[in-house]
Amino acid sequence: MRKIFFYTLLSGFLLSSAAVQAEEVDFEKQIYPFIKSSCVTCHRPPYEETRGTRTRTKKPKAGIILATKEGILSAEGESGQKILVPGDPDKSRMLEVTRLPLDDEMHFPPEGKAPQWTAAEKELFAKWIKEGAKFGSWEADPAPNEGLEWDGKERE
Repeated sequence: MRKIFFYTLLSGFLLSSAAVQAEEVDFEKQIYPFIKSSCVTCHRPPYEETRGTRTRTKKPKAGIILATKEGILSAEGESGQKILVPGDPDKSRMLEVTRLPLDDEMHFPPEGKAPQWTAAEKELFAKWIKEGAKFGSWEADPAPNEGLEWDGKERE
């Protein structure tokens, strides 16, 4: 009887542990899509832009690249602090700026420039940070200049 109880308890623990791991936030599937649609237009690697006969190199705003793992982890804000602090959503400037009022000059993305993060996306991003901001096997967006068109409609 004890063995049955022990094995039942052990299997329940293993199943619940597996369920918790399965519920971890997946950066590539759950987080990066809204970072790309809201942030990468202005924060992508340098690229060549041609207008008419003139070609110029466009650089990322504030030198911050959000289309690569290295860029996200190394990015610093104006104060010199990292914009992402794994394990601590409250110290992660990348999340903080999305929570500022829309009319705050430090709110990002700027109103009308890209879709705003929804409350659910902010909550999911905070959860991902709290879990340690794990990227899985994702290293970089292979096509950071593609799929950035925005129809002007906010997500719900």
